[in-house]
Amino acid sequence: MTKGGTMHVRNRSASRRLMTIGAVLVTMLVVVAAGQGAGGFGETYKAKTSTLKKALFNAKLLPANKMARNISLAALGRSEKKVNLNLALKCWKNNGCSTGTGGKLKVAYVEGFGENVFRQMSKMEFILQALTYPQIGKIIYTSAHSNPAQALTDFRAAISQHVNVIVTYPDFGDAMLPVFKEATKAGIPVATYAWGYVTGPGKNYLTVVGEDTCRLGKAYAKVMNKYVKSGNIAFLGGFPGNPLSLGWQKCEKPALNPNIHVVATEATNWDPSKVQEVVSGILARYPDIKGWSYEYGLGMAQGGLAAYKAAGKPFNTVLTLRTDDVGMGCAYDRLKNKNLRVFYYTSGNPQIRVALTAGLMKLKGAKIPPQIVFPIQLQDQSKRDQCVKGYPEQASATSLIPLSLLHKMYP
Repeated sequence: MTKGGTMHVRNRSASRRLMTIGAVLVTMLVVVAAGQGAGGFGETYKAKTSTLKKALFNAKLLPANKMARNISLAALGRSEKKVNLNLALKCWKNNGCSTGTGGKLKVAYVEGFGENVFRQMSKMEFILQALTYPQIGKIIYTSAHSNPAQALTDFRAAISQHVNVIVTYPDFGDAMLPVFKEATKAGIPVATYAWGYVTGPGKNYLTVVGEDTCRLGKAYAKVMNKYVKSGNIAFLGGFPGNPLSLGWQKCEKPALNPNIHVVATEATNWDPSKVQEVVSGILARYPDIKGWSYEYGLGMAQGGLAAYKAAGKPFNTVLTLRTDDVGMGCAYDRLKNKNLRVFYYTSGNPQIRVALTAGLMKLKGAKIPPQIVFPIQLQDQSKRDQCVKGYPEQASATSLIPLSLLHKMYP
């Protein structure tokens, strides 16, 4: 081979090597940009696309803040780990357990109210997430059964037990601030989920996890403006003053067109029987009501529908709901009523996983953003059915609880 020919071969080989190195670098940059595969503080910032789609409807609906997104990927990715489902069920039924790992950490889910399906599913999500951490040796759960004084007592009890992380939903809003501050002073990270906003995230407590509730309210208003157009609607919420309900209500009302009137704003404590009572009362005063904005889809499917039946009225209305409850979708399907329109968001149960992971990362020195906020995307029941085959009607199909375990929880 001539000298020139040798040079040509060498140049071609070098060019191929450069192209290969360039392709590898591009691939690495894409992986890093997507937040996939990187990690820190004991976590891997990675979750399968299928997991994200199940929990969020769309794999791209992750927090915009980089660290918040990484915490979310780490937390949701942990749902893919195998854990002892029999132990999880036992722990759920007994409101806590020892994990058997010998881990030194204790974690607590402390809440003011836990007596509906949404909260019980959140409890299971919390347990399943905790079981992915071998360093956790004990899981604690308490409910104050709607008693504000007991909620404070339960929180202080967790602090006195020297738990390492507390996750909660503050049903009583800023009334929980004193115990949040006490826990923070004691070095215990407190994280809320389902947009359990209490004054001073990042200072008075670690972080609040949830969707952008103001955008949720504006999304509700957009639906009402399009499908109700004019007339009376009502707002329902959970406990009086709870941050989730306040968050969307304060933003929906000013976004409604001037021909739509909010004639009632009522608390239901997220209890289906109270939903029936409240809806019945509003229907008696405003029989021509055209729409309802609320969080709890299953509560409306059970209590709201029962109120309409008792009043002898067809369920002709527009519903904007936060949770994607199978029972609401199945009720819609059974009614076959073209005058019923239902729009919904995800249940948000997996948000509790993000809250727990954020607290545990804090223990390892991570800088946790004071707010971990997920984008909003409402779904139309007529196009995306919540009545998912094989799921118990009490459940939500966006939950990351394995289906086999859901059937044991709700046989």
